[in-house]
Amino acid sequence: MSSEYVLTLVGLAPNKCPVCGSDPRTHPGLRFKINTKCYHRICEGCVDRNFSSGKAECPVAGCHVSLWKREWRTQTFEDLKIEREVEIRKRVNKTLDRQEEEFETKRDYDDFLELREEMIMNLVLRTDVAATNRKLKEYAIANGLKVDSNDALTESDKKPTKKKDVDPTIADPSGLIKGLKKKVIREAEAPYDPFMGMPRKMDYYEVKDSYIARAKGKPAEAMLAAGYDFGQYMDECLLRAFAGLGVFIEDEMAAKNNTAVPVPGTGAITAADDVF
Repeated sequence: MSSEYVLTLVGLAPNKCPVCGSDPRTHPGLRFKINTKCYHRICEGCVDRNFSSGKAECPVAGCHVSLWKREWRTQTFEDLKIEREVEIRKRVNKTLDRQEEEFETKRDYDDFLELREEMIMNLVLRTDVAATNRKLKEYAIANGLKVDSNDALTESDKKPTKKKDVDPTIADPSGLIKGLKKKVIREAEAPYDPFMGMPRKMDYYEVKDSYIARAKGKPAEAMLAAGYDFGQYMDECLLRAFAGLGVFIEDEMAAKNNTAVPVPGTGAITAADDVF
């Protein structure tokens, strides 16, 4: 059944279910629901009866569209043509969702808006519907967007695009939208270093695992229960033992004497005072 016939049929009998024939006069409180695939309008009871077990075909005679129960909803607009156009605009705008700052120039953004509106009107007026839907599908797959599971995909569409075949700086791998700025690939941040690059290697000693292994059997079990760290203990002991090996007092005193200056008016030489 064509969509033109569906819209006409619904318009002739807006308050009568085309499946069971119920209307508000015989069934007070009757509520109708529509779907956005074939736009048939049936009562809520027929929806529950036909789609409670899962996916099924539309119960209207002559319609073979497969639907889920969740795809039936309450009608928003009185005119189904407006309802259909609003749904098409929502679907296309959700897929082709680009902002002006993503384009190189204002002219490129205007061309994108014109392209999107042209695709919307093609679907609304049923002009090149198959080609338009295929472009939207290819764009969604290339950009990692969710594709409607009800749409039939070819084998080439189901094959995932390899990352090595796509330039990561390209904003639209499908090539549908022109004039987009290239993506700026951020460099990977280095792991956080609490020592700010300060070297942890000691000049005069190195704590080896064999030192720790020999010391593990000596402390009492009570020390182990308290979280005793053998590695930290050995490191601290060696640090204290070798801490003063790099300090030479004689060299420091000689350097201090070399900084002596003559006292004005006396000719005597005194060592410069250490301000610290």
